[in-house]
Amino acid sequence: MEHLYYGIDCEFVGDIIFYRALDVCPVLEKNVREAFCQYAAACCGREEREKLMRYAIIAGNRHAPLLYALTYPERFDKARPLRLFEFRGIRCVFAGYYFPQRYENWLCDDQSEFVRKVYDFKEGKDPCRNCFSQAFRVLSVTGDVTAVFMPCSTSRRYHRRFSGIAAFLESGGYARSGLDLICITEDRESKHTSGRRSGVDTANYMMARGLRGKRVVIVDDLLTSGDSLLEYAHNLERVGAIVTGAVFLARTFRMPPPATVRRVVWKHHLSALLTGK
Repeated sequence: MEHLYYGIDCEFVGDIIFYRALDVCPVLEKNVREAFCQYAAACCGREEREKLMRYAIIAGNRHAPLLYALTYPERFDKARPLRLFEFRGIRCVFAGYYFPQRYENWLCDDQSEFVRKVYDFKEGKDPCRNCFSQAFRVLSVTGDVTAVFMPCSTSRRYHRRFSGIAAFLESGGYARSGLDLICITEDRESKHTSGRRSGVDTANYMMARGLRGKRVVIVDDLLTSGDSLLEYAHNLERVGAIVTGAVFLARTFRMPPPATVRRVVWKHHLSALLTGK
């Protein structure tokens, strides 16, 4: 190991000196924790950020837990991208994490790129074929299945958002298109502007009788609280559809408490010291 000198782990000794310096010099502690966090935030890749963030959190920087959780969201979420999980009895898959706009300056390059992809999908600019094809393969639904799409606030927005991916899923043999089995009957205010986050407004859409007996997979852009998914699945089952799963482009990341982040960081830091990484 490169940091061994006469059998002594120099990095481990350096860590001890670092912790001792923080104990005896409060001014140094403040400067160090701010410097580590600033350097970590300036790094675009996860590997470059990791150790700097660990030191910043150990030194007590209050912003570092936020940066660490955003960089490693999978360490704080039971569900993982492109892995099957169950939400209230519904088999689900999502392709990646979506981070709210307030975190945009803290994201790694690949995370910012994926968030832009989510926005483009919402606007009908990018059908995100690769993301959805991978998610459908993970869901692994066999037999005849129909993709049904989460109702939007307007008919125009519904077709703009889902027409491209509906055509791709059908032509690629992943699922029949159920785009026309849902009819948006009137416009309503978007949930993100109305402040009504939970539940789909069932008053603005109708379901075709042709859904009866069909095995369906719900397709949507975002999974956040899951309330909209549960209500939509319930309404589909009321008209006789059989919900076999749900596929999402992204899952909204929920920020963990700082204490949880610090606990995870100490665990990984001690592991890194023992393994020399």
